[in-house]
Amino acid sequence: MNWYKKLSSSEKKLIKYGSTLISVVLLWLFVYKPVQTSLALKLKQKSTLEQQYQQMQNSQDAFQIQAINAIKTQRDLNQPFIAWIDNKLLENKLSEYVTRSEPKDNKTLILTFESVVFDDLIKWLQPLEQNFNITITEADVALTDRSNGLCNARITLVENS
Repeated sequence: MNWYKKLSSSEKKLIKYGSTLISVVLLWLFVYKPVQTSLALKLKQKSTLEQQYQQMQNSQDAFQIQAINAIKTQRDLNQPFIAWIDNKLLENKLSEYVTRSEPKDNKTLILTFESVVFDDLIKWLQPLEQNFNITITEADVALTDRSNGLCNARITLVENS
């Protein structure tokens, strides 16, 4: 510190202000700026995590609905396939259009419909294939009344297990 005592008052003043300025810059570079950067990063991470949490909450609701639907779409294995199909026809009010039901075996059924509304028939068949693992192996559909959408159909249903 001997060299400092030999300096003039203006040089001492310059060193004091310079060291103060350098200290402030160093504090800003090595303390304030890293802390600010870290805080900004943490806020961004928090926002991302909150969005993910919200998506998970929405997914949980969707999974609960899907689980309820899965229970609704399970086939009652206590009933024979043919009886179960008959119940599904009754539920969808299509049994009155069935003129013939021919079981080939206990997993195959041929249904003949007359004057059935094509859209109603398709609305009944689609969930069978998508949800209950039933395949439509043959379908013969003949349009009988275009204005009302009526048709005659012969459909072969096979239970896949």
